[in-house]
Amino acid sequence: MTVRCPIEIIGAGASVPARVVTNDDFARRLDTSDEWIVQRTGIRERRFAATGESTLGFAAGACKAALQTARVEPAEIDLLISATITPDHTLPSLACELQAALGLRCVPAFDLVAACSGFVYGLITAGQFIQTGMARTVLVVGAECMTRTVDMEDRSTCVLFGDGSAAAVVRRSAHPERGVVAARWGADGTRADLIWIPAGGSAEPASIRTINERLHFMRMKGREVYKVAVTLMQDIVRDTCADAGIAPSDLELLIPHQSNLRIIESACSKLGIPSERVMVNIDRYGNTSAASVPLALVEARGAGRLTPGSLIMLVAFGAGFTWASVVMRV
Repeated sequence: MTVRCPIEIIGAGASVPARVVTNDDFARRLDTSDEWIVQRTGIRERRFAATGESTLGFAAGACKAALQTARVEPAEIDLLISATITPDHTLPSLACELQAALGLRCVPAFDLVAACSGFVYGLITAGQFIQTGMARTVLVVGAECMTRTVDMEDRSTCVLFGDGSAAAVVRRSAHPERGVVAARWGADGTRADLIWIPAGGSAEPASIRTINERLHFMRMKGREVYKVAVTLMQDIVRDTCADAGIAPSDLELLIPHQSNLRIIESACSKLGIPSERVMVNIDRYGNTSAASVPLALVEARGAGRLTPGSLIMLVAFGAGFTWASVVMRV
């Protein structure tokens, strides 16, 4: 829908593990190869959390970097939104633990669970709180340790994911002509079984059986996910651009969820978006779920690809099945 929300990202930062895992590392112990993985996903390497590292640590590092870039003190934050499906603990929320780690005031802090769409969901949510006056400065972070959820014996999923975090500080724009001009978000629960973790919740609590049957690891119907994602990405980009009164080819930069390079290239080809206007870093990070879009955003900012006044789009889709998109004039 068309949305006039004059917000801007005044600072962003990222934090990723130091450990790099290449496709050859997988090939040494699984029936796979670098060529097989690259052809099907575009991924060449990803980051793995080391023993003792967790989502909280990466989230805190990303948030501190974002605050520093924005030149904002922790005391200025009015709301903390943490997008994650891999919190350190089931209870309490990652957001509350992160609030303490950052030394924030006793402001609202909550987790947002929308899988790979989480950060864009969070950005839209932050904009609404700013619009209503409930918050002035919002910290939105996407943080994941996806490698703790995948079965390292399942070559169809373990090669896809990586760990990391990225965050953004959001405020009302000092320039009314800038900000969000269109946004869409939604979910289709009938496709919830495409990507899921069978055990660990109230329906199937942990037991010897669930551990032995490896039910605490992610299950994914890869072919079905691919088919849905290719069509969905095209539809979301096309419809959100229509809401903004522009054509997809008018976008100066598209920052998509980094799930699969073939999905990105197929959608952009059909939408008429040239590859040089698409931010891609899946080759180096893999799929980091809620951290995917903000990691790409941080890299784009650092590379000088977000010029003042340009039109950009953030778009994501993920388990649930969820999706979200934002067209912004930066």
